[in-house]
Amino acid sequence: MEAAAVSSLVALALAATAPAPPPRDTGAVLYRAWCQTCHGADGRGVPSAMVRLEVPPANLADCRTSTPEPEERWIKVVTDGGASVGLSMDMPAFGEGASREQIRDIVRYVRSLCGEPGWPPGELNFARPFLVEKPFPENEWVLVEEGRQQELIYERRLTKRLQIEANARSVFDSAGSPFQGAGAALKYNVWHDLSRHALASAGLEVTPPIGRQDVWELDGFLSAAVAPANLLVFQGEISATWERGAGIVNWSYRGGVGKPVGRFVPMLEAAWDVPAGARQHQLTLYPQTWFQLSRLGHVAASVGVAIPVAGPSPSDPRLIAFLLWDYGDAPLNKGW
Repeated sequence: MEAAAVSSLVALALAATAPAPPPRDTGAVLYRAWCQTCHGADGRGVPSAMVRLEVPPANLADCRTSTPEPEERWIKVVTDGGASVGLSMDMPAFGEGASREQIRDIVRYVRSLCGEPGWPPGELNFARPFLVEKPFPENEWVLVEEGRQQELIYERRLTKRLQIEANARSVFDSAGSPFQGAGAALKYNVWHDLSRHALASAGLEVTPPIGRQDVWELDGFLSAAVAPANLLVFQGEISATWERGAGIVNWSYRGGVGKPVGRFVPMLEAAWDVPAGARQHQLTLYPQTWFQLSRLGHVAASVGVAIPVAGPSPSDPRLIAFLLWDYGDAPLNKGW
């Protein structure tokens, strides 16, 4: 009996001195301890004058801010501080005082402050290919070069899933006028699923008869992307071109695969163009490499080559390239 009593007393003493189990809502607890002073209890930010900051704290409850970036980028900012990605030094680094699990808990709590379902998560914001229309809604400027042709694209996200786009095209050849035409487009994310690492969007582009464009033209498309186990990224698109007075004049089937390697994503795309009523189809391969320029990742570029494989076009390869700026992330002079 005495031995049993002693054992019970020892067990009670150990239980009393053992560390308490971590709170169930660790992210919220850590947020209040580390982040609330600057970002506020609701994540909307405290006026910079009250906390003596050079840059106003980010509104973490804004879904446009919290959803487009992948979790790993948020973790890097919290771990290494704002200066690690070329942003404000007012954002401190917590990497030495917190475990990776704690930082991940905070990041997930911060991203939950959006509180509005339906926004595609940043984990599905895959690197932009050259051909396939990217399914993720964007805020970007993109300058595209293919041989002697150029295109300037402006993209703006209006709602959680809807994006508008305007573009202008030029071509420098023996013709007198370099202005090729302009157009406008809508893109809508019809479905996304983070558990499957997949999303799909539909869109419609309208091209009026200006510049070298002779007739009204409509281009409808359906694009999709999937990254099984985050090893490879597959992206594809089906589109149809309709011209006034002629109906559907062309079908296009485009697909590609890429492999993220650090700040680089080597890709290979293929385009199969099927003109209506024509016997000869056009098949072209597009090997390319996307690469991140800024530390923040809001400025990127891609370089490659278009290689005609079959069809009536000349067989000479063409240089392809683009430069993009995601102005929704940061000004052009920040994030370096």
